[in-house]
Amino acid sequence: MHFSWELSGSGWATCRIWDGSTKHRDSVSYCTNALADLLKGVTGLYGPHGIQRFSFDLEPVEARWILRRRNSDVHITIRRFPDMSTSFDA
Repeated sequence: MHFSWELSGSGWATCRIWDGSTKHRDSVSYCTNALADLLKGVTGLYGPHGIQRFSFDLEPVEARWILRRRNSDVHITIRRFPDMSTSFDA
């Protein structure tokens, strides 16, 4: 698994994740706690909860990541919603 986070402009970062066969890339706003939320989600998998969720603000799109721990594996689902202001409780 490879992950990168690169500042790409004023208020923006490029987030990439790939596992050798599947790649995902987003330009995310770092005006929120996006990177801290990701790190909290990853470290939260080591606790009692096997599922962690966090969102990236793509202005106005929301990219919601769902991490599921299954034994020693982690499954990642990334969902996109057209407007973060209306999708946050979905």
